[in-house]
This record gives sequence, structure tokens and C-alpha cells, in this order.
Amino acid sequence: MTPMRVVLLVLALGMSAVVPAAQSPALRIVVIEGEDAVNIIQQNTAVRPLVEVRDRNNLPVPGVLVTFSIEGGKAASFGGVSSLTVATNAAGQAAVTGLTPSAAGAFQIQVQAAFQGQVATATIAQTNVLTAAQAAAAGGAAGSGSAGSAGGGTTGGATGGASGGATGGASGAAGGAAGGGLSATTLGVVGAAVGGGALVANQVAKEDEPDIPNSFSGPFTGQIVSTIVGATTCVITRAVTGTMKLEFDTRTASAVSGRGEVSGTDAVISQTCSGETPESGMFREMFAISGSPSSFGFREQRTETRPANFDPTQTVTSTTVISFQGVLSGAVVTGTLSYEERSESVGGRGGIVRESATGTFPVTLR
Repeated sequence: MTPMRVVLLVLALGMSAVVPAAQSPALRIVVIEGEDAVNIIQQNTAVRPLVEVRDRNNLPVPGVLVTFSIEGGKAASFGGVSSLTVATNAAGQAAVTGLTPSAAGAFQIQVQAAFQGQVATATIAQTNVLTAAQAAAAGGAAGSGSAGSAGGGTTGGATGGASGGATGGASGAAGGAAGGGLSATTLGVVGAAVGGGALVANQVAKEDEPDIPNSFSGPFTGQIVSTIVGATTCVITRAVTGTMKLEFDTRTASAVSGRGEVSGTDAVISQTCSGETPESGMFREMFAISGSPSSFGFREQRTETRPANFDPTQTVTSTTVISFQGVLSGAVVTGTLSYEERSESVGGRGGIVRESATGTFPVTLR
């Protein structure tokens, strides 16, 4: 097997390359979450944009690159950046987490989906307010004047975690939504905020620590550089864009444990190897985390032997390691996600070919 045929496993154990779907004559974007959302700056609370890309037969399309861009780039950001590109999953859906409101007022998130030469666009409108009280007032003003008694089951969802007089405030917000004000997704955020529960990106904290979340998420980007040594030596560089999520089941001063997930896409941006450019890929990996707040993480290793993709007479043995080492401080997780692969192929016309690939990705999760 020639060096360019060595397949790079990117970030996910058992990841496979994306197989291009059949040519679709048209694309369209359906907004699932985030439209007309009200975000609370003081609570650092925002409703994530979630869209689904469908073809002309109204079927979801996986593997579509979707770019979310905040108009003007001043009202909010995605973990410090104003634009982020992710790929749709098997259900044709794409979402960005880590949306952080920074300036009060209305703003728009422009969405563009690109697939096999086709482009579709959509716009998601949201509004930032400074406090939860302003969000509740916005919901009440949009109602019919009898907001306190409207809302039905939705009110219950918004006020389920509140008590005493705070329940009335959340109920008022629920009524406003029923009258055409806030969306049901936004209502859950506003109701909990009015009731005194602090939320970060729709993540609810433990009852005994109401101001500290147990769920964290955020984007990461970087590169994986793969060096392939055979009859000649060449290098392939891939750009990686993904999202990491963590959920703590146990969180004390001395120990933490839980679970997590990384998912995203990779694409070749340069190569010195001759031949065709390898296809873009998608990846997803789920894992368990443990340790202490000052040092926790995970390490997953997999070794496998398989026939080469393009030469059945060639055998590839590879070891892939993905790991994370992080620190939990209040409402922020910082750390480094690392990827490493070593592989050797024997047989075939290419003789022995060895590949080594590494990548490190700084991560900030909120």
C-alpha cells in the first residue's frame, strides 16, 4: 500500500470515514431550537441553536457542514469566537454549544449548510437581556394580560424547581409564553432563573450547590499531523473541529466522576503525499471520567489489526490513544484533549509503511 492509502483514525475509537451521500438536488434548513430565545447575560444562560438539514424529499442529510455565525459578532459568541462550523450527525442535525450572551438587545445567528456544491441558509433570531427579571417581564408583556393563569403544563415545567413566591414569577413568565411571547425552551430557562436556580447553557446544578453546574460543554479546534514513512516520507495535516461535553455524577472537594463525549469532523488541509486527497471524516467517542477537581480525566486505548482499505493483501496494525486531562474550578473546566496514533502496514506492493499521528487541543468548557 502506498503511503497515501494509510487511513488516519481521527479522535474517535472505531471512527469510519464519511461516505458521500447520493447527489441531492436541494437542501433546506429547519430550525429545531433557538428561534426567538431570550438569553440572560447575568446568569450566563443561553439557548443553543439546533438545526436539521433536509433534502428535497424532506429526509435528514448527515455529514453536511453547517456554519453558525453571529451577526456583527458583538452580542454573543461561541466560546469566544463569532463563527463555528460543525457537521450534521446521523439524524441530519447540527448544534453549537457554549453560546455566551454579552450585550443586551436583539441579534441574529446566520446559518449556512454546504453539501456537494449545494448551499442552504437560515436565520435564527434571539434576544439578550441583562437579568432574569427582565426576561420574565418580556414574557409577561408579550402575553394577553392574564398571563398569571395561562400556560398550562408549560408553566409547571418552568416552575417545577421553584418554591414560595418565586413560583408566581415563573408562572407569569409561562403565561407570557402561552400568549405568544417566549418559546417553551426559553421558558424553562427563564422560569428556573426567576425561581433562584442558576443555569449555565441549560445545565442545572445540584440542589445543595445551586450556583454550580454539573454539565459542561464547549467547542475545540486544532490540527492532527500525520507522518507516513515508507518508500518515501510524506505528511498529511488535518483540521479538526469538534465539541466536548462532560456530565459529573459525583462532585466533591476531593473527588469527581462522570461521563463525557467528543464529536466533530476532520478535513485534510494540506499533504505532501502524492495521489488523491483523503475524504473528510466524522468522529464520536464516549468515555468515563474520574479523579479530583484539580486533576481528572480519562485515557482510552485501542489496538486493532485489519486489512488495508485499498489493498486486501496488506495488513494494518494500529494503536490509537485519546485522552483528556483537566481541572474543574467553579463553573469552568479547562484542560487538554490529546490524540495519538501509531500504525504499521505490511504486505502488498508498498512494503512496510509506518504512520504516526498526533494532535493536542486546548479545551474550555462552561
